[in-house]
Formats: sequence, C-alpha cells, structure tokens
Amino acid sequence: MNALRVPFASLTAERLLARGAGGHVFSISDHVVFKCPTVFHNPTPEQTDEMEESATRIANEKSAHGMLMEHPHPYIVRCILCVPEGFFMERMGATLQARIEHNSACEPPSTHTQARWIRQIASALSWIEGLGHVHGDLRPANILLTADDDIRVADFDASVKTGERLIVASEPFCKLDGDFELPHASPISEQFALASCIYTVRFGHIPLRELDAPSRVQKLINNEFPPTEKDEIFGAVTLSCWQGQYVSIAAVYEDIKSRCDATSASDVVEGSSQKMPNLLAECEGFVARERGIIG
Repeated sequence: MNALRVPFASLTAERLLARGAGGHVFSISDHVVFKCPTVFHNPTPEQTDEMEESATRIANEKSAHGMLMEHPHPYIVRCILCVPEGFFMERMGATLQARIEHNSACEPPSTHTQARWIRQIASALSWIEGLGHVHGDLRPANILLTADDDIRVADFDASVKTGERLIVASEPFCKLDGDFELPHASPISEQFALASCIYTVRFGHIPLRELDAPSRVQKLINNEFPPTEKDEIFGAVTLSCWQGQYVSIAAVYEDIKSRCDATSASDVVEGSSQKMPNLLAECEGFVARERGIIG
C-alpha cells in the first residue's frame, strides 16, 4: 500500500490514534487531536476512491462543526479550530464502545452511570434535532467519554439535514428500508439508532449479537427485536424507539428524563468551556509552527 501523505510534518505514525472512512485522527497533545482526510502518495484507483470519500466526509464534518461551534452543547465534542487541512478537537479518554467492551469482561457500570449516559446522549440528539439535523451514524464507537465519565457525541462526518437520505448504515444502529435502501433522516431513523445505543449500554452488547450481520439486518427490517423487558427502567423506551413511536427526539428525551433520578437528570456540566481560549491558542500555535510562520 502506498504511504499516507500528512498535512503537517509532525503528524507521524506514532501520533496516529484512529483511522476510518472519515479520515485520520492524530494526537497533538494530551488535550487536543487533529482530524484530516486520507491522502496517499501516488494513489492506486482504489485509493483515489478512498481519498475522495474521505475528503467529502471531512468537508461534511467540518460543516457540521461550524454549525455546532455557533450552537454548542455540553454533551457534544467541541471543535476548537477548523483549518484547510482539517480540524482540531478536544481529546477525550475513550469511546463508549471501548468502555462497554472493557466492562463486559469486568464489572459493568452502575445503573446510575448508565442512566446518565443515556440521558446525555438523548440530550445531545435532541439539540441536534433542534438545529434541523441528525447525527446520522450514532453508535457507541462514535460516542466519547470524558475523564469524568460524561458523554461527548462525536464523528459528524455522516450528519445530514432532516429529510435528506442517510449516507451510511451501521447495523444494528440503522434500520434499512424493505428494499435495503437507506432511509431518510427523521426522528424515526434517529430514535432507532438511539434505541440500539440504549440497549447496548444496558445489556453490555449490541442487539442480536448472536446473529451474523446479514441476519441481524433482516431481523431488524422485519421488526423482530430482542426482548427488553429485563431493563425495567429504559426497556419500554428502547422498544418504542425501535418501533418509531415518538414524534421527535425531544419527546424521547423528555421520557428518558422522567425515568432518571434527580442527580442523573441535570444538564449542567461545570467548567465545560473554561479551557477553550487556551486550547485555541495551542492549536493556532501548532499550525503556525507547522507552516513555518514562527520558529
């Protein structure tokens, strides 16, 4: 495979944290990461296709973050600075998926922690809905956790406006139409993803994990969902979301809040914006050094 071409010389392989269809994520410091599109030296035709998809998804994510920078939310990851080469974000500790997988072999998080995560995810989705968009690829791998174990919804490269067709389908967090087509973005598509996230948090694994992916997809198309009765707090919400019974994500959020105790129902995150000026200065300094503007 041909070598990657990075936009800044200091972005070495040792700094690479993650790679996906949306591009590459590099460590800048203990507090900051940088995400940029995938670019190869002398790409093959297949790599050219990958580069084009990555560039499109990074551009889409930068657009989403531009909107979210103007309308921030405490449970959505903060973009610090957008530059032509990519964008800088706050660095988080781990993904929700990694936390769940780790805890499945150890001790699961408390019911209180699970309820807080579910409420925070729903709060973020409701906020995005109010801005006329959906996340479009909500799943535990795209949800981050802070050092204090609070949620930060991330990875907006598949975000679209409400009414537009979704651009990805990550089973079992997206339900395809009967003809295996991607659905249009709506409260129905977004609450389905939320339901599968709630199930995964509460049961410690994805819905229908005993099946292979094609069988799971078909089961979900047929509205054959796993039982949720053992989840006495959120089981009914999960099933209702899978069935598309809520008129909006805001309505789901209100139902979830009503099931949480007072300590897990607060939307206040202390100090969530205290470091932003320092983080912005750090990113601007990094860019200046890499571009040779300063020594």
